[in-house]
Amino acid sequence: MSPRLAVANTETGGLHMRYIDMENWDRKVLFNAYLGTDFPYINMGANIDVTQLYTFAKEKQLSFYFAMVFVANEVANGIKNFKYRFVDEKPFLIDYNHPTITHMQPGNELFVMFEADFYDNIIDFCHNASKKAEGKIINHGLDCVKGRMDIINYSCIPWVQYTHFVRTISKDGIDCNPKISWGKFIKSGEQVLLPFSVQVHHGLMDGYHVGKYFLELQSYLAQQWWVS
Repeated sequence: MSPRLAVANTETGGLHMRYIDMENWDRKVLFNAYLGTDFPYINMGANIDVTQLYTFAKEKQLSFYFAMVFVANEVANGIKNFKYRFVDEKPFLIDYNHPTITHMQPGNELFVMFEADFYDNIIDFCHNASKKAEGKIINHGLDCVKGRMDIINYSCIPWVQYTHFVRTISKDGIDCNPKISWGKFIKSGEQVLLPFSVQVHHGLMDGYHVGKYFLELQSYLAQQWWVS
């Protein structure tokens, strides 16, 4: 059964959201069960084939990192569970996940964060993200994520071909924004493989939905939908 959504949309701090009717939500029992656990998160990692995207980014002189953010966010916005959130134990659906990006500016060992603006094509997205990344960012950009319920935070650890990576949780059990990361890519013959991890709240989705994300991400990469 699909969740029944409240007819009226609610504006809260600029967030456009639709509350879910809990009594008719197919996740009601699972949602309530995971709210009380010590660490209600799924963290799944796997290598994905990014050969075509990596080649495209280099040919177009784009940041592969920002190109990967564009693709990862497009796929996340196509899966309803990645747009579920909750506040005060009340689940709701957002319209769109905005990408916030962790970045290290040249010559600085401390990271900054910034929100990438929406563009419907990968080239404009990457160009704009590159400009914002090298601009002046106050307070390390932490204000762009504070209290936000409509974001996915993206980060990269390009020095390590890691096998697993667990992200920081701001408030255990309450933080429900997905977090997506990747490490140092691996060249295997003609393939470029990327260690990729997804961390989500188990009350809002299951391993099935994370697995679906990986499958759709790999399909998106293989079919080069970003070019269209």
